[in-house]
Amino acid sequence: MKLFNNIFNYDYIQQQAQAHDNEQKHNVFDSVKKLKEFLDSTDKIEPQYREMASAEFCAVLWNYIQKHNN
Repeated sequence: MKLFNNIFNYDYIQQQAQAHDNEQKHNVFDSVKKLKEFLDSTDKIEPQYREMASAEFCAVLWNYIQKHNN
């Protein structure tokens, strides 16, 4: 019943919206940090292996795009 009472509670709605916004911002910053770590890790790949790495990266990206294309 408490949930039903909170449907019209403006402060509760604002609080939930702010919590969601904060969570999403955290997710963005976490992903950015991981992307930077990934890019930094590619510096360790020797030149003769970079083409192979690029092909593998493209395959992962392609699979991701296909999975999320719906």
